[in-house]
Amino acid sequence: MKGFMRLGQLVLCMVMLMTGRRQTDRAYWDVTQYQTIRQKQAMIYTITDQSGRLILIDGGYREDADQIRSIIRDHGDRVYAWILTHPHPDHIGAFNAIMASDDGITVDRIYASNVNGERYHETARPYDDISCYDEFCQIAKELANITYLSENDTFSALGLDFKVLHGWDAHVDGLASHLCNNGSLMFKVSGKSTSMLFCSDTQKEMQKYILPGHRKELEADYVQCGHHGNWGLTEYFYRLVNAKAAFMDAPPYILEDRNGTYDGYQLLDFFESEGMTVFRYDGGTHSVRLT
Repeated sequence: MKGFMRLGQLVLCMVMLMTGRRQTDRAYWDVTQYQTIRQKQAMIYTITDQSGRLILIDGGYREDADQIRSIIRDHGDRVYAWILTHPHPDHIGAFNAIMASDDGITVDRIYASNVNGERYHETARPYDDISCYDEFCQIAKELANITYLSENDTFSALGLDFKVLHGWDAHVDGLASHLCNNGSLMFKVSGKSTSMLFCSDTQKEMQKYILPGHRKELEADYVQCGHHGNWGLTEYFYRLVNAKAAFMDAPPYILEDRNGTYDGYQLLDFFESEGMTVFRYDGGTHSVRLT
């Protein structure tokens, strides 16, 4: 009997050790939102795996280049994937500055919106600062590791699965304005059990084209709000996403203005009424974990 008890205890210990190892070794990825140093709206995100390997999403203004360089240095001078949602200066300015210099940084893969440059030039407004796009095009000519993404494209990075739910297309070409925003990449990144939807600067004009083909794919644990949460996507859209937390990439002067210049407060009020956690620029960086 004692022998059987010792054998049973040994088996139990082995099971506990194996279970503990599986829990410790379970893959995870931390998604982190950063502020621009300009105290304006911008989009800067990192995704890091449990080994510290780095994915970048956009990167903010040219003035944010030092911040982005520091992040890359802290992760071994290597970016495994750099995703550029669209060529506005508050999204790819830092990328342009870094890639135009020889910083000793390795970027394995670059993914970018498949912009129709002719239509963008025809419709660009002063706020687009299209010179940022032109600079990007000159840099991209020298890159052999860039992939331009469109709707339904997929790729994997660091064990995560990415699927593009919207990109620049004929519907964007048909717009009279806001082409760069509405040609943004909307993509879903999925781990084994949790996911996050990135809407970049997509606005409500695109919902009628996105929903028919991707309604069921929108649902995610976390969501980065279209166009920083201001003049972006509708409450109906976010009900379909059904996230438990939302990221709004804007400072208080945008999200709390109730005088008609901005409408971010409406979405902020909606999220709070739904009991959702909202991460905004207040209080520094914010992170969530995908598993």
